Amino acid sequence: MNKSYRKKLTNDIGIVFNVTLTKEKNAKYITFYDSRFKDRPFFSKYGQQVAKYYMNTLLGKDGYGGSIKNGYGLDLYGGVDDWYVDAKSMTKLINWIEKTKHKLN
Repeated sequence: MNKSYRKKLTNDIGIVFNVTLTKEKNAKYITFYDSRFKDRPFFSKYGQQVAKYYMNTLLGKDGYGGSIKNGYGLDLYGGVDDWYVDAKSMTKLINWIEKTKHKLN
């Protein structure tokens, strides 16, 4: 069974995301869900899945990502204005990931 850890994260306009940290096979993932849609038909108990990233990419540890560690936010999906994480919330998320990721080993 895969372990999963969850955090609630609110952007600067009040949209609450459920964010999960999971390990699937040999990779760790960060998944963002819009909690406004939780428990609705066709969505999960966390809400509508918005975006999923390899944890190491999000943290900038694999050479593909990392701009978020420099005080930037993250646009989760360009087609929906509400689906972004502002810089302040992103800093909180990165701190949580760094404190929690070892639990998936």
